[in-house]
Amino acid sequence: MATHPSVEAVTTDIANRIPAIDRETTGQYGDGIGSENEERQLSLIVGALREFDDRYQNLAREVPYPNGSQRCDLVLPNGSPVEVKLIRYWRANGDPEPMMYGHVFSPFHRNTLLTDAKNLHESAFDDPTALLGLFYARSDDDPKTVESLPNQYTAESIAKKVVEDMDHWYGIDSEVREIARFDGLQHTVHKQGAVISWQIE
Repeated sequence: MATHPSVEAVTTDIANRIPAIDRETTGQYGDGIGSENEERQLSLIVGALREFDDRYQNLAREVPYPNGSQRCDLVLPNGSPVEVKLIRYWRANGDPEPMMYGHVFSPFHRNTLLTDAKNLHESAFDDPTALLGLFYARSDDDPKTVESLPNQYTAESIAKKVVEDMDHWYGIDSEVREIARFDGLQHTVHKQGAVISWQIE
């Protein structure tokens, strides 16, 4: 009997599928998956996972929370609920996206990565619950100078900060489960990145 893919396996499988998805994606703001919005990316990723492995046929989207207050982005075949966030700090034209930091780290707005974690932690979903981040970065040899780009802008630093902020704001214990990289994407700005997963204790 086939085992269900773990959160770590899902993270790696998504990262491995992204380059192929990217090659087949014609976007409104440039070819490739990188400039697509969160909903579109998630739709493409789920479709690719289902084609890749029959174990993903039962990967569910937009599943109601047990109390019916909202919907969870994904429920894995093993039953784990997962909220997904796009982590992309540049627009398709290369300009900074000023709202992205709050979209990820703010505890004061709805539907941020942190508030998703809080909602999962307080929900009646069965454990374990998880977060998934779709992180995009510019190419290492990008000739364009990016003003004020901190050295800490890495998948590892962002993954660590999410854990620290969940503890700081909500007292929620969590851990980074996997960081799986991808590169060689065709968009002029969104050239590479990583899929990051966290488990909420």
